[in-house]
Amino acid sequence: MFGKGILKGLGVTAKEAVSPRLTEKYPEEKPQLPTRWRGGMFALNQEACISCGLCAMACPNKVIRQKFEKDENNKKYCTEFVMERQYCLYCGLCVEACPKSCLHLTLEFETAVYNSADVPQDLLANNNMDKQLSTYGAKPPLPKPVPPRPAVSPAAEASTPDLPKGGEK
Repeated sequence: MFGKGILKGLGVTAKEAVSPRLTEKYPEEKPQLPTRWRGGMFALNQEACISCGLCAMACPNKVIRQKFEKDENNKKYCTEFVMERQYCLYCGLCVEACPKSCLHLTLEFETAVYNSADVPQDLLANNNMDKQLSTYGAKPPLPKPVPPRPAVSPAAEASTPDLPKGGEK
């Protein structure tokens, strides 16, 4: 039949014209980002950070710049923690590598700046822990340890009767 393709195309167009809209009204309404969203800004929990440097070693682009010093108790602490976000892939390897879950990604996505000098993010000056954090890289809680079985003394073993094994009667 002549025009079958045109009728089929008009049917698809009519169906889409009456379907609900999926477009978000972005400037007026903030989009609902997934909780595991990667991108935007970083957050650092300075109290939990042990200054191990694993996050900087895990970064494929060497985005993290850290400097450490030792205090009078010979404990390392971080004196500089800067993320060069213009080179960041937002792969999340730094977040996954942190053994104490101190480094997080935030759900903040409006990170455009006018000056390129404002792109690096100093996490010691502004740790962003007050922002809504992404659950990406969050470590599950450790399972509770199983209590050890009590040791059986040789005297207690001798007092137990011998039970039949397998198919014996």
